[in-house]
Amino acid sequence: MSRAVDPAPEMLASRYENVLWAKNTFEVDSAALESVRARAGRGWGVGALAIADERVLLVQQGDQWLLPGGMLEASETPAAGAAREVREETGIDVRIDGLAAIAEQTFTDGRESFVFRFAAFDATPERTDVAADPGLADEPIDDVAWHGSLPENAYDRDLYARLLDRDAQ
Repeated sequence: MSRAVDPAPEMLASRYENVLWAKNTFEVDSAALESVRARAGRGWGVGALAIADERVLLVQQGDQWLLPGGMLEASETPAAGAAREVREETGIDVRIDGLAAIAEQTFTDGRESFVFRFAAFDATPERTDVAADPGLADEPIDDVAWHGSLPENAYDRDLYARLLDRDAQ
């Protein structure tokens, strides 16, 4: 049964202007595929591209830097979920300004595949000081930082670069 907060990608995008689309395929082993499916099987992922003073807010999980974000909860809109996730992971409240991108990520082990959708919203931070202890107790957030340029180990670096290039124009 589909949840009402999980719109079709085209429906979500139709509510906003100039939404970027990204489609990627990631080849993983069977254990990683099951791990992704278990974590992401609840529906949409949501997060935000927060920029202040020409710097982008990113969270570090393991060896990768990502936009702050997580899973949409059943009781919230995608925009509200993105704002909540940024606050939970960084300690920063943001105003959601619009939908920046929809990423459709297909994970495959060569036999099976799973499609995960992530909505990245544009956001304006209320302040720039980050939480001293980022993330919730059960989240693997290692660091939160403002970056003047994208780190080489950014998770979806091509998409993030496209979003930042759009903002620079």
